Amino acid sequence: MNDVKIFEVKSKNLGTVQVLHRDCPLCGRDNSGEIDNEYSYDVWTIKDCASCGFTYIDKGPDYAKLFEELSWETTTKVEEQRRADLRPMGYKASKLTRMRMHLLPRKQMNLMLDAWAKPGNVIDAGCGDGGQMNNLTPGFVPFGVEVSTDLAKSAHERFSQSGGACVNAPTLAGLRSFPDGYFSAATLRSYLEHEMNPLPVLREIYRVLQPGGVAIIKVPNYGCWNRMVMGNKWCGFRYPDHLNYFTPKSLKKMAMKAGFGVHYGITYTLPTSDNMYAILRREDGPSKLPRAKCGSGCC
Repeated sequence: MNDVKIFEVKSKNLGTVQVLHRDCPLCGRDNSGEIDNEYSYDVWTIKDCASCGFTYIDKGPDYAKLFEELSWETTTKVEEQRRADLRPMGYKASKLTRMRMHLLPRKQMNLMLDAWAKPGNVIDAGCGDGGQMNNLTPGFVPFGVEVSTDLAKSAHERFSQSGGACVNAPTLAGLRSFPDGYFSAATLRSYLEHEMNPLPVLREIYRVLQPGGVAIIKVPNYGCWNRMVMGNKWCGFRYPDHLNYFTPKSLKKMAMKAGFGVHYGITYTLPTSDNMYAILRREDGPSKLPRAKCGSGCC
């Protein structure tokens, strides 16, 4: 992989932004000379890797600038305006396609942990204020890693009441502060699409999991039908927040490259859903994943 290249770009919506060049997060190829994906927008060029086919934005904001200049609130407003400009007629089409979201109940992370993981310490990557770790079954102790200082403080206060903690750091650095095999499970809900270094993060997740431990992943499904219908109006596009665009095939390939075994439940990768789920398992434990233990739609 090439050395990191830091440079400035001038976005029409975000102004001058300091960014880092990204080679393909899956195979490491530099796709600078390749044709841009049709969904590229403003200065945010999306590439389909010429070697492995992975889809990603080839530049991303420096971590130090992410919360100073490109907060979620800021980019959300920019994204809402982009979509409003794009779809004077498209909003109606979007409403019509959203009926697919009600075909099956939404999966809840605490229920998925109950179904797939053993009690113990649980690490939440990009945990925000820690709210998504509410309602854990007794026996699960919440930990988190969060780059935002304010959000990490809130999460730490929340987790410490149950014996856990939150590390205020970029995810890769935060994970490295934990010893091998410290966790029985990890949750990465709506996180991996944002990560500058998804493969190294998955490798660190593998290291900090116990043998047989599981990581529960939720990401937008770039292979869904709604993306094909809505095109650049698809809700899975966020510039530059969503740096990685996974399909079931590419997520499995990256997870296996990190050492995991991968399981998709019957309803985990439906093409009618904008999102997909996966259970990643550290393979040096028992030979098979346990069968899900609930009937709540988690499998």
